[in-house]
Amino acid sequence: MGAADGQLRLPSPYRALNLQNMRSRGASTGFYFVPPLVWTVIMLGLMLGSGSSFPGSQIEGTDLVVHFGIFGIWAFLIGQSFYKQAQWPVLKFHRGFFVLVLGGLLAAGTEAVQGFLLGSRYANLGDYVADVLGLLVGLMVFERLALSAKGNRR
Repeated sequence: MGAADGQLRLPSPYRALNLQNMRSRGASTGFYFVPPLVWTVIMLGLMLGSGSSFPGSQIEGTDLVVHFGIFGIWAFLIGQSFYKQAQWPVLKFHRGFFVLVLGGLLAAGTEAVQGFLLGSRYANLGDYVADVLGLLVGLMVFERLALSAKGNRR
C-alpha cells in the first residue's frame, strides 16, 4: 500500500479525502467543558449563598479579592476549554471575546440576583469591577501559558 515517495496510497474512492486536514470532532467537546461547568456551579453557590454562613474577615476588601479570584479561575478554565475543543472553531479562535462577554454577563447576572432577589445579599459595583478584572487577568494568564506552550512545541 505504500508508495516509493513515502505517501500512503488510498483506494480510489478515498483519494479525494484530505486526511491531513481532518480532525476528531467526537466527544472532545463535552469533556473539555466539564471543569468550567463544575466551577460555575461552585461559584454560584458561593456568591448566591447566604452571606452569614461565610466566616468574617477583619481585613477590608477581602470580598473583592475573593470575587477577583473566583472569576479569574473561571476565565482560565473556560478559556482552556474553548482552546481545546474542536467542534466549534469560532470559539477557539475568538475565545477572548467569548470569555469576556460570557463572564461579564455572568458577573452582571450574579450581582443583579444578589441585589434584587436575595434579601441577605446586596449588589455592589465594586464586586462587579473585581469580577471583570478577574476575568481579564485569568484570560491573560491562560493566553500567556498557551503561547509559551505553543512556542515550546516547535
